[in-house]
Amino acid sequence: MKRTGAILLAAGAIVLLISQRDHIAALRRLVSSQAQEIALVPPRPETTITVSKPEMVTAVAPPLKPTRVLPTDYGVYALIDDKSLAELNSTGVMAPDMRVAISPEFKKPDRPHLPNGRVKFIVFRRDAAHAIPERVEVRVVAKIAREFSTDAAGKTLNGGDDVGVIRNFAYPFRVSPIPGTPEMHELHTGDSELELAPGHYVLSLGTQAYYFQVDGEITDPRQCLERVVAGNGTFYAPCKKARTY
Repeated sequence: MKRTGAILLAAGAIVLLISQRDHIAALRRLVSSQAQEIALVPPRPETTITVSKPEMVTAVAPPLKPTRVLPTDYGVYALIDDKSLAELNSTGVMAPDMRVAISPEFKKPDRPHLPNGRVKFIVFRRDAAHAIPERVEVRVVAKIAREFSTDAAGKTLNGGDDVGVIRNFAYPFRVSPIPGTPEMHELHTGDSELELAPGHYVLSLGTQAYYFQVDGEITDPRQCLERVVAGNGTFYAPCKKARTY
């Protein structure tokens, strides 16, 4: 019975294959054509993702503006390179009108001495808003080196270098309020290239003149005068001899 069953099963399989041979042939052709199509399709390129290494960015702080030094006590000061202050002393005289060539003599204070002529000024006063004009001046101070008169020709004055006169040569300065400090004003020149030559000067503020000296060899002829006292008046002339400034 087992043998007969196996024979019948094999015979049934053969009959099934014969009856489905057309379908099997069609299936083989379909598989073959799909394989050919797959072979003709080019492979897709691989996608490459590039990850850049992050750069280390260092934050650069903006340059700090130079801090202007300010006084703590009332007074009139020379501001040297925005770094240091030198208090000016009043001469006790007023700079005359520009139409007057020479002021009366006055005794020059012995300070301050400034290292260079690139100078600004700080005025710290309770009444600064009302006492300071819109424009101020720095005036040249000259010494009287010699006097010529009928009594003595070419005599040297007793006062010597300690005595000076204010001349009508002036450098204009502008006035700017300092923000946040209504009692302080800065005085600065409108010419950024201006540098006062070595010599003697006063800062003219209304009825007062404040003295200062710029250190260095004085070669400016306006810093020296000779006086001639005659019967019809007193006259001044530039010093004639070199190196008498």
